Amino acid sequence: MIAFADCQDVRKMAVIKEIDCPERGAGEGIEVFERDNRTIGHSVCSRCGFTIPEDVALESYLEELK
Repeated sequence: MIAFADCQDVRKMAVIKEIDCPERGAGEGIEVFERDNRTIGHSVCSRCGFTIPEDVALESYLEELK
């Protein structure tokens, strides 16, 4: 049973990604937090205010914007 405890801990960890702003392009980074391939909280570009909503699959969401 102890072997499975670490699996749950890794699954609960958040991943931090820095992406280019879809509105402003390269150089305008947005910090996005993900868990289980879903965004945690809203991520906002500090320059233009573009917002990535909470609880979306980031890759799919960015593809839809193109």
